[in-house]
Amino acid sequence: MKAIKRKLFLLFQFPFLLITIGCNNKKDTHSLALPDSLFCEGDIVFRRGTGLISQMILTTDKRGNYSHVGILVKDENQWKIVHAVPGEPNFKGDPDRVKMEDIEGFFSWEKAKTGIVMRMKDNETGNVRAAKNAIRLFHLNILFDHKYNLQDSSKMYCTELVDYVFKQEGIDLTEGRRTQINVPGLNGTYILPNDILQNKQLCLIYYY
Repeated sequence: MKAIKRKLFLLFQFPFLLITIGCNNKKDTHSLALPDSLFCEGDIVFRRGTGLISQMILTTDKRGNYSHVGILVKDENQWKIVHAVPGEPNFKGDPDRVKMEDIEGFFSWEKAKTGIVMRMKDNETGNVRAAKNAIRLFHLNILFDHKYNLQDSSKMYCTELVDYVFKQEGIDLTEGRRTQINVPGLNGTYILPNDILQNKQLCLIYYY
């Protein structure tokens, strides 16, 4: 079982294709001077991870650039990102869970080589409500779903979390897309970042 979980963790480092552009955009190749004025609650953030594992997977999956996803929220007038992530404890003994961190931390050079901020078009109210729902799940201390079970929302993985909070507002980010994985020791249906990125209603706000 541990081997299966490890394989699935590695799988979710796959980079994914940026398939759409639009709205305002800006590229900053020298620093993380993030353009706060462009952001809105409910924007969806993607990043390409760092480290040897990410590089290994980039050589096996040529489809794109991004491996992790979260949602932009505003907490005490500060931009934060809510996301479900394993292996990033805030303190000793901190379990893998839904967490909320500064946007600079999410996109820090230690964690991200590149990143994008996307937005569902013509859906401001639903986007904001999705962000509020994500904050609610953070405060509920929802644990990370190491079983990657889409039928059980008591625990969540990254794409499951983002898909869930939007679906609560009647927005189907994936439009029913799922990725079927059939390899020795690992079989199932999952939501991958590219299943979200294929939504034509997503427009690009920022990238670096």
